[in-house]
Amino acid sequence: MELMTRIMSFEDSKKIKSSLDSFDKIVEEVKAASRDPVEQDQLLTERIVFNLIQSKARKAEASISKQNNYNQEKAASTSAGNYHMKIRKQSLGSSKDEDEFKCIEEEVSKLIKKKQNKAKKAVSMRSALSSIPSTPPDMPMEFKNKIQSLHGFRVQLVIQKEIFPTDLSTHHDRLSMPKNQVSNQDFLGEQDKKKLKLEGSIRVKVIDPNLNEYELRLSEWKFKSRSCSGLSKRKRSSSYMLNSGWSKISENKKNKLQKEDIIQVWSFRVNNVDNPPVYGEERLCFAVVRLTDTDEGKHCLITSAS
Repeated sequence: MELMTRIMSFEDSKKIKSSLDSFDKIVEEVKAASRDPVEQDQLLTERIVFNLIQSKARKAEASISKQNNYNQEKAASTSAGNYHMKIRKQSLGSSKDEDEFKCIEEEVSKLIKKKQNKAKKAVSMRSALSSIPSTPPDMPMEFKNKIQSLHGFRVQLVIQKEIFPTDLSTHHDRLSMPKNQVSNQDFLGEQDKKKLKLEGSIRVKVIDPNLNEYELRLSEWKFKSRSCSGLSKRKRSSSYMLNSGWSKISENKKNKLQKEDIIQVWSFRVNNVDNPPVYGEERLCFAVVRLTDTDEGKHCLITSAS
Protein backbone atom coordinates (compact mmCIF):
# COMPACT_ATOMS: atom_id res chain seq x y z
CA MET A 1 0.00 0.00 0.00
CA GLU A 2 2.85 2.35 0.94
CA LEU A 3 4.66 1.51 -2.33
CA MET A 4 1.47 2.23 -4.30
CA THR A 5 1.12 5.60 -2.57
CA ARG A 6 4.71 6.51 -3.44
CA ILE A 7 4.18 5.52 -7.09
CA MET A 8 1.01 7.61 -7.28
CA SER A 9 2.71 10.59 -5.66
CA PHE A 10 5.59 10.32 -8.12
CA GLU A 11 3.22 10.15 -11.10
CA ASP A 12 1.18 13.09 -9.77
CA SER A 13 4.30 15.21 -9.27
CA LYS A 14 5.42 14.42 -12.85
CA LYS A 15 2.04 15.56 -14.20
CA ILE A 16 2.09 18.75 -12.12
CA LYS A 17 5.64 19.59 -13.25
CA SER A 18 4.69 18.93 -16.88
CA SER A 19 1.64 21.21 -16.58
CA LEU A 20 3.67 24.02 -15.00
CA ASP A 21 6.40 23.73 -17.63
CA SER A 22 3.77 23.84 -20.37
CA PHE A 23 2.11 26.91 -18.81
CA ASP A 24 5.43 28.74 -18.43
CA LYS A 25 6.20 28.00 -22.09
CA ILE A 26 2.81 29.43 -23.16
CA VAL A 27 3.40 32.57 -21.06
CA GLU A 28 6.81 33.08 -22.71
CA GLU A 29 5.28 32.69 -26.21
CA VAL A 30 2.52 35.19 -25.37
CA LYS A 31 5.02 37.74 -24.04
CA ALA A 32 7.09 37.33 -27.21
CA ALA A 33 3.99 37.91 -29.38
CA SER A 34 2.79 41.09 -27.67
CA ARG A 35 4.01 43.76 -25.26
CA ASP A 36 0.52 45.01 -24.38
CA PRO A 37 -0.59 43.51 -20.99
CA VAL A 38 -4.27 43.48 -21.95
CA GLU A 39 -3.61 41.68 -25.23
CA GLN A 40 -1.28 39.28 -23.40
CA ASP A 41 -4.18 38.29 -21.13
CA GLN A 42 -6.44 37.76 -24.15
CA LEU A 43 -3.85 35.66 -25.99
CA LEU A 44 -3.11 33.61 -22.86
CA THR A 45 -6.83 32.88 -22.33
CA GLU A 46 -7.30 31.87 -25.99
CA ARG A 47 -4.26 29.60 -25.87
CA ILE A 48 -5.34 27.81 -22.66
CA VAL A 49 -8.91 27.30 -23.93
CA PHE A 50 -7.54 26.04 -27.25
CA ASN A 51 -5.29 23.50 -25.47
CA LEU A 52 -8.17 22.29 -23.27
CA ILE A 53 -10.42 21.79 -26.29
CA GLN A 54 -7.67 19.91 -28.12
CA SER A 55 -7.14 17.64 -25.10
CA LYS A 56 -10.84 16.88 -24.85
CA ALA A 57 -11.03 16.25 -28.59
CA ARG A 58 -8.21 13.70 -28.38
CA LYS A 59 -9.96 11.91 -25.51
CA ALA A 60 -13.27 11.82 -27.40
CA GLU A 61 -11.52 10.55 -30.54
CA ALA A 62 -9.78 7.82 -28.54
CA SER A 63 -13.09 6.82 -26.96
CA ILE A 64 -14.76 6.51 -30.37
CA SER A 65 -11.82 4.53 -31.74
CA LYS A 66 -11.94 2.16 -28.77
CA GLN A 67 -15.70 1.72 -29.22
CA ASN A 68 -15.25 0.94 -32.94
CA ASN A 69 -12.59 -1.68 -32.19
CA TYR A 70 -14.89 -3.26 -29.61
CA ASN A 71 -17.76 -3.38 -32.10
CA GLN A 72 -15.55 -5.00 -34.76
CA GLU A 73 -14.41 -7.71 -32.32
CA LYS A 74 -17.98 -8.43 -31.29
CA ALA A 75 -19.08 -8.58 -34.92
CA ALA A 76 -16.53 -11.29 -35.62
CA SER A 77 -17.37 -13.41 -32.55
CA THR A 78 -21.18 -13.24 -32.40
CA SER A 79 -24.02 -14.18 -34.69
CA ALA A 80 -25.64 -11.57 -36.91
CA GLY A 81 -28.81 -11.37 -34.78
CA ASN A 82 -27.03 -11.01 -31.43
CA TYR A 83 -24.54 -8.54 -32.97
CA HIS A 84 -27.29 -6.17 -34.13
CA MET A 85 -29.02 -6.33 -30.73
CA LYS A 86 -25.78 -5.41 -28.94
CA ILE A 87 -25.04 -2.61 -31.40
CA ARG A 88 -28.47 -1.09 -30.64
CA LYS A 89 -27.72 -1.16 -26.90
CA GLN A 90 -24.27 0.34 -27.41
CA SER A 91 -25.43 2.98 -29.90
CA LEU A 92 -26.72 5.25 -27.15
CA GLY A 93 -23.24 5.67 -25.67
CA SER A 94 -21.35 5.79 -28.97
CA SER A 95 -23.66 8.39 -30.55
CA LYS A 96 -23.20 10.59 -27.51
CA ASP A 97 -19.43 10.37 -27.91
CA GLU A 98 -19.69 11.09 -31.63
CA ASP A 99 -21.91 14.13 -31.05
CA GLU A 100 -19.53 15.45 -28.40
CA PHE A 101 -16.56 14.86 -30.68
CA LYS A 102 -18.26 16.63 -33.60
CA CYS A 103 -19.03 19.61 -31.38
CA ILE A 104 -15.44 19.79 -30.12
CA GLU A 105 -14.09 19.28 -33.64
CA GLU A 106 -16.09 22.28 -34.88
CA GLU A 107 -14.76 24.49 -32.06
CA VAL A 108 -11.19 23.37 -32.70
CA SER A 109 -11.59 24.03 -36.44
CA LYS A 110 -12.82 27.56 -35.73
CA LEU A 111 -9.89 28.28 -33.42
CA ILE A 112 -7.36 26.78 -35.85
CA LYS A 113 -8.77 28.83 -38.73
CA LYS A 114 -8.64 31.98 -36.58
CA LYS A 115 -5.01 31.33 -35.62
CA GLN A 116 -4.07 30.51 -39.23
CA ASN A 117 -5.55 33.83 -40.40
CA LYS A 118 -3.57 35.68 -37.71
CA ALA A 119 -0.40 33.82 -38.73
CA LYS A 120 -0.92 34.67 -42.43
CA LYS A 121 -1.51 38.31 -41.53
CA ALA A 122 1.64 38.39 -39.41
CA VAL A 123 3.72 36.84 -42.21
CA SER A 124 2.42 39.29 -44.82
CA MET A 125 3.08 42.21 -42.48
CA ARG A 126 6.63 41.02 -41.77
CA SER A 127 7.37 40.70 -45.48
CA ALA A 128 5.97 44.18 -46.10
CA LEU A 129 8.07 45.62 -43.29
CA SER A 130 11.32 43.93 -44.32
CA SER A 131 12.34 46.80 -46.61
CA ILE A 132 11.15 49.63 -44.33
CA PRO A 133 13.69 51.39 -42.08
CA SER A 134 13.09 51.14 -38.33
CA THR A 135 13.71 54.88 -37.78
CA PRO A 136 10.38 56.55 -36.87
CA PRO A 137 9.17 59.11 -39.43
CA ASP A 138 9.33 62.78 -38.52
CA MET A 139 6.31 64.74 -37.35
CA PRO A 140 4.11 65.90 -40.29
CA MET A 141 4.43 69.58 -41.19
CA GLU A 142 0.81 70.42 -40.33
CA PHE A 143 1.43 69.31 -36.74
CA LYS A 144 4.63 71.36 -36.55
CA ASN A 145 2.68 74.41 -37.72
CA LYS A 146 -0.08 73.74 -35.18
CA ILE A 147 2.41 73.46 -32.29
CA GLN A 148 4.17 76.61 -33.49
CA SER A 149 0.86 78.49 -33.45
CA LEU A 150 0.50 77.49 -29.78
CA HIS A 151 4.06 78.72 -29.11
CA GLY A 152 5.02 75.17 -28.23
CA PHE A 153 8.57 74.05 -27.62
CA ARG A 154 10.65 71.03 -26.54
CA VAL A 155 8.92 68.68 -29.00
CA GLN A 156 9.87 65.01 -28.64
CA LEU A 157 8.54 61.60 -29.61
CA VAL A 158 7.07 59.70 -26.65
CA ILE A 159 5.88 56.48 -28.25
CA GLN A 160 5.13 54.82 -31.57
CA LYS A 161 2.64 51.99 -31.16
CA GLU A 162 -0.12 49.89 -32.63
CA ILE A 163 -3.69 50.66 -31.62
CA PHE A 164 -5.31 47.82 -29.67
CA PRO A 165 -9.05 47.16 -29.26
CA THR A 166 -8.98 48.50 -25.68
CA ASP A 167 -7.57 51.80 -27.00
CA LEU A 168 -10.81 52.22 -28.96
CA SER A 169 -13.15 50.95 -26.23
CA THR A 170 -15.60 53.53 -24.90
CA HIS A 171 -15.77 51.56 -21.66
CA HIS A 172 -12.00 51.85 -21.09
CA ASP A 173 -11.79 55.47 -22.35
CA ARG A 174 -7.99 55.58 -22.42
CA LEU A 175 -4.96 55.34 -24.67
CA SER A 176 -2.29 53.14 -23.11
CA MET A 177 1.41 53.95 -23.47
CA PRO A 178 3.40 51.07 -21.90
CA LYS A 179 6.53 52.43 -20.21
CA ASN A 180 8.70 49.71 -21.75
CA GLN A 181 7.77 51.06 -25.20
CA VAL A 182 8.27 54.75 -24.43
CA SER A 183 11.08 56.15 -26.59
CA ASN A 184 12.02 59.02 -24.29
CA GLN A 185 11.41 58.65 -20.56
CA ASP A 186 12.40 62.30 -20.01
CA PHE A 187 9.20 63.71 -21.48
CA LEU A 188 7.96 64.14 -17.89
CA GLY A 189 9.53 66.96 -15.88
CA GLU A 190 10.17 66.85 -12.14
CA GLN A 191 7.00 68.87 -11.45
CA ASP A 192 4.97 66.47 -13.58
CA LYS A 193 6.31 63.47 -11.66
CA LYS A 194 5.51 65.09 -8.31
CA LYS A 195 1.94 65.88 -9.41
CA LEU A 196 1.44 62.34 -10.70
CA LYS A 197 2.63 60.93 -7.41
CA LEU A 198 0.58 63.28 -5.21
CA GLU A 199 -2.59 63.74 -7.28
CA GLY A 200 -2.65 60.55 -9.39
CA SER A 201 -3.06 62.45 -12.67
CA ILE A 202 -2.26 65.75 -14.36
CA ARG A 203 -4.28 67.88 -16.77
CA VAL A 204 -2.86 67.96 -20.30
CA LYS A 205 -3.77 69.40 -23.69
CA VAL A 206 -4.01 66.85 -26.53
CA ILE A 207 -4.06 67.54 -30.28
CA ASP A 208 -5.88 64.80 -32.20
CA PRO A 209 -5.00 63.53 -35.74
CA ASN A 210 -7.40 66.14 -37.15
CA LEU A 211 -5.60 68.98 -35.28
CA ASN A 212 -8.44 69.55 -32.80
CA GLU A 213 -7.57 70.38 -29.17
CA TYR A 214 -8.87 68.48 -26.13
CA GLU A 215 -8.42 68.66 -22.36
CA LEU A 216 -7.50 65.21 -21.00
CA ARG A 217 -5.72 63.70 -18.00
CA LEU A 218 -2.40 61.84 -17.93
CA SER A 219 -2.09 59.12 -15.30
CA GLU A 220 0.23 56.22 -14.56
CA TRP A 221 -1.15 52.75 -13.88
CA LYS A 222 1.00 50.23 -12.06
CA PHE A 223 0.02 46.58 -11.98
CA LYS A 224 1.39 43.09 -11.56
CA SER A 225 1.34 40.47 -14.31
CA ARG A 226 -0.60 37.30 -13.52
CA SER A 227 1.10 34.17 -12.22
CA CYS A 228 0.10 30.51 -12.02
CA SER A 229 -1.44 29.89 -8.55
CA GLY A 230 1.20 32.14 -7.00
CA LEU A 231 3.98 29.66 -7.82
CA SER A 232 6.03 32.20 -9.77
CA LYS A 233 6.87 35.76 -8.77
CA ARG A 234 4.67 38.46 -10.27
CA LYS A 235 6.42 41.03 -12.41
CA ARG A 236 5.59 44.70 -11.96
CA SER A 237 4.83 46.80 -15.01
CA SER A 238 3.24 50.17 -15.65
CA SER A 239 1.73 52.28 -18.41
CA TYR A 240 0.98 55.93 -18.93
CA MET A 241 -2.66 56.57 -19.79
CA LEU A 242 -4.33 59.42 -21.64
CA ASN A 243 -7.85 59.29 -20.22
CA SER A 244 -10.85 61.31 -18.99
CA GLY A 245 -12.01 62.20 -22.50
CA TRP A 246 -9.90 60.01 -24.79
CA SER A 247 -13.07 58.41 -26.21
CA LYS A 248 -14.01 61.79 -27.74
CA ILE A 249 -10.88 61.46 -29.88
CA SER A 250 -11.15 57.73 -30.62
CA GLU A 251 -14.86 57.96 -31.57
CA ASN A 252 -14.42 60.98 -33.84
CA LYS A 253 -14.81 59.48 -37.32
CA LYS A 254 -12.71 62.25 -38.86
CA ASN A 255 -9.69 60.89 -36.97
CA LYS A 256 -10.12 57.48 -38.69
CA LEU A 257 -8.57 55.61 -35.76
CA GLN A 258 -8.89 51.85 -36.24
CA LYS A 259 -7.52 48.71 -34.66
CA GLU A 260 -3.94 47.88 -35.75
CA ASP A 261 -3.30 51.43 -36.99
CA ILE A 262 0.17 52.76 -36.17
CA ILE A 263 0.21 56.04 -34.26
CA GLN A 264 2.80 58.33 -32.73
CA VAL A 265 2.34 60.34 -29.55
CA TRP A 266 4.55 63.43 -29.34
CA SER A 267 4.96 65.63 -26.28
CA PHE A 268 5.63 69.36 -26.22
CA ARG A 269 5.46 72.23 -23.77
CA VAL A 270 3.62 75.55 -23.69
CA ASN A 271 3.86 78.36 -21.15
CA ASN A 272 1.00 78.07 -18.68
CA VAL A 273 -1.59 80.80 -19.33
CA ASP A 274 -4.43 79.24 -17.35
CA ASN A 275 -6.94 81.33 -15.46
CA PRO A 276 -5.54 82.23 -13.00
CA PRO A 277 -2.16 81.98 -14.74
CA VAL A 278 0.75 80.24 -13.08
CA TYR A 279 3.71 82.15 -14.47
CA GLY A 280 6.95 80.29 -14.93
CA GLU A 281 5.20 76.93 -15.00
CA GLU A 282 5.23 74.96 -18.24
CA ARG A 283 2.26 72.90 -19.30
CA LEU A 284 2.61 69.42 -20.77
CA CYS A 285 0.83 68.79 -24.09
CA PHE A 286 0.58 65.89 -26.54
CA ALA A 287 -0.04 65.42 -30.26
CA VAL A 288 -1.45 62.15 -31.63
CA VAL A 289 -0.33 61.43 -35.21
CA ARG A 290 -1.94 58.66 -37.24
CA LEU A 291 0.94 57.35 -39.36
CA THR A 292 -1.28 55.39 -41.72
CA ASP A 293 -2.29 58.78 -43.14
CA THR A 294 1.29 59.41 -44.26
CA ASP A 295 3.47 57.77 -46.89
CA GLU A 296 6.15 57.00 -44.30
CA GLY A 297 3.74 55.37 -41.91
CA LYS A 298 1.83 52.96 -44.13
CA HIS A 299 3.96 50.03 -43.00
CA CYS A 300 5.91 51.64 -40.20
CA LEU A 301 7.74 49.53 -37.65
CA ILE A 302 6.87 49.89 -34.01
CA THR A 303 10.02 50.84 -32.14
CA SER A 304 10.47 50.22 -28.44
CA ALA A 305 12.76 51.88 -25.95
CA SER A 306 16.32 50.60 -26.12
